[in-house]
Amino acid sequence: MKIGSISALVVIGIAIWIFTRPDSAPVSENEPGGVKPLITPSPPPAPVLADTMLVDYASEASSGKDDLNLMVAFLDSVFLLIKQRDTADYATNEDLVLFLQGNNSHQSPFLNQKSHALNDEGQLVDRWESPLIFHPVSQKLLEIRSAGPDQKPYTEDDLLWPSRK
Repeated sequence: MKIGSISALVVIGIAIWIFTRPDSAPVSENEPGGVKPLITPSPPPAPVLADTMLVDYASEASSGKDDLNLMVAFLDSVFLLIKQRDTADYATNEDLVLFLQGNNSHQSPFLNQKSHALNDEGQLVDRWESPLIFHPVSQKLLEIRSAGPDQKPYTEDDLLWPSRK
């Protein structure tokens, strides 16, 4: 009987110790106040095609014409990967951005939401922060216009691809 009582007391003591002890998880010395964070930071977004192809877009090392050529090369690469397409499906800047961000038949993103080629409204912009203008010429050809340094579309300083000159 004495052993049964001692065993019961030991079990009760262990139960009390388990339920009343402070959290004993190891705490990093680098965390302020020695408190372990409950939320872990999310990993950075996965790299996409634009991260490499548009790295020099609108940089000091390039010109407005270079920027258009980079954008065309980027779009050509995307369109080679997404074979079933119709330029009418993304005739506006916003529709094209949605397509590039994964709203396509492959559900594949090619452009991050935080890309330096986008403005705060989520539009593709030129080096002067003017939204690029996209015009479907045919089912497979998309005309791209930059408003140029004056930031006014359809003026003499506009940059156009394909060039009409």
